[in-house]
Amino acid sequence: MIKIGFVGDIALTHSYDALYRAKGPHYPFERIRDTLKGHDILIGNLEAPLCLGGEPYPFKVCLKTHPGYAAGMKEAGFTALSLANNHILDYREQVMYETMGCLDSHGIRWFGAGACLEEANRPVIIEKNGISLGVLSRSEVTIDSPFYATDKERGIAPLDLEELANAVALLRGRVHAVAVCLHWGKEDWRYPSPDQVSTARRIIDMGADLVIGHHPHVLQGIERYRRGHIAYSLGNFLFSDLDWRWVNSEGEVVHAFMKLNRARRESAVFTAEISETGVHRVSLTGCRTGKDLRPAAVDNPGRFETRMRVLSAPITMSEYAAFWRVYDELQTRWMLMRYQMKRARNVHKIGPYLIRKIRTGIPAQPRAEEGA
Repeated sequence: MIKIGFVGDIALTHSYDALYRAKGPHYPFERIRDTLKGHDILIGNLEAPLCLGGEPYPFKVCLKTHPGYAAGMKEAGFTALSLANNHILDYREQVMYETMGCLDSHGIRWFGAGACLEEANRPVIIEKNGISLGVLSRSEVTIDSPFYATDKERGIAPLDLEELANAVALLRGRVHAVAVCLHWGKEDWRYPSPDQVSTARRIIDMGADLVIGHHPHVLQGIERYRRGHIAYSLGNFLFSDLDWRWVNSEGEVVHAFMKLNRARRESAVFTAEISETGVHRVSLTGCRTGKDLRPAAVDNPGRFETRMRVLSAPITMSEYAAFWRVYDELQTRWMLMRYQMKRARNVHKIGPYLIRKIRTGIPAQPRAEEGA
């Protein structure tokens, strides 16, 4: 029997740059190391390429991670990392290849991207103590940039259910257990769409034992379906506040700030115990990223279990499609309201003299300070 661990999104970017210079590559993993070390195989989603420079793609938010952090991930126990996501090509193909080479040099396997579609679709097979695990990775995220692989072009592996069914069937005969990692869903949504639920169950019916999701940046529920197990989103395992600047399609420099709120600080380590006969038991360890940007196991596992039951219970309801339509509408309204409130706060900060200028079009001079 061996233990397989999965975590969600890993992007040691922005604030982690300063932490690397001050604390080194192992610091972010120090509080979670014991939890991770309990696994024979550990897999995550590398959401940012490993590079110091590079040319960012225009018209999108770009992420990158200091390549020195590869040593930290290796020491923390990571065996393999999925690259099938919407950021691995942020700094173009040369940096993607450098990322692959950096992982290779640290003994970390990678999968889900490649020089062509065939390589991107290729599984990673890992054996430990005579027990083998095969893992496939696919992305379903809409990306405006040319990130998806084709027969002759580099990129990430797209989710094609017909192709995936063939890949799972081929892999099924070579390993003791099959896992499929999916980069999918709506960011900040706490519940997967009915289409996602249908897709995940279909993948289990194909012969997969585990379906592991990421991309929403928040935790979503889990489900036991027939002989398989589904984790719809494991949340942000390593992420920071993001201070983004990019050039939009009009050539304007756009600035945005995303705070790592409470929901985005929550994640989970998904553990599966497997033997020669397949998956025997699964469990979740709740994690929370502190203000020091280090994840740690939650102090109150009971509260975490209750929270996961709340997120998981609706998924198996016969009326889930109706439930999700209501949730989707309310969440959309809430996100719009947050955006409008943020804009209102920004306007409030402008100051009275600029407000008068905007209203009248007449240049207004700020009042002199007393004593000036």
